[in-house]
Amino acid sequence: MSQGDSNPAAIPHAAEDIQGDDRWMSQHNRFVLDCKDKEPDVLFVGDSMVQLMQQYEIWRELFSPLHALNFGIGGDTTRHVLWRLKNGELENIKPKVIVVWVGTNNHENTAEEVAGGIEAIVQLINTRQPQAKIIVLIIYWKDEQDYHERKVQMDC
Repeated sequence: MSQGDSNPAAIPHAAEDIQGDDRWMSQHNRFVLDCKDKEPDVLFVGDSMVQLMQQYEIWRELFSPLHALNFGIGGDTTRHVLWRLKNGELENIKPKVIVVWVGTNNHENTAEEVAGGIEAIVQLINTRQPQAKIIVLIIYWKDEQDYHERKVQMDC
């Protein structure tokens, strides 16, 4: 399903510095440093859906005690997460569980391409973190039409 190199959602790519403040790369570099300093049992990786989890009490109650790390960056696509994971965010740690939640921002991709991008992320994690159990959280679309209708709603 990943369609190899022909799937644009499965090709690692660093995010563009749209704000001009190097924010995305700074966040990535902080995550890489966290990998050197911490020993997480659980790693969350993805877009704003992951990033925002830290703002809620449930994070402090349920996930902080599990020595969880949150590597979520708002606006990330499967390509961005794949790039981050290939460039240091899986180094020096051995989490028991890795939770992946990404795909919301893949507006330029078909549902099949998004699935292929997620599959590429899972394959990379399996290769670099074979001890980890992987949990993939997804947004469900009934079909391609539903995906495009929701995309239009999200863009407005």
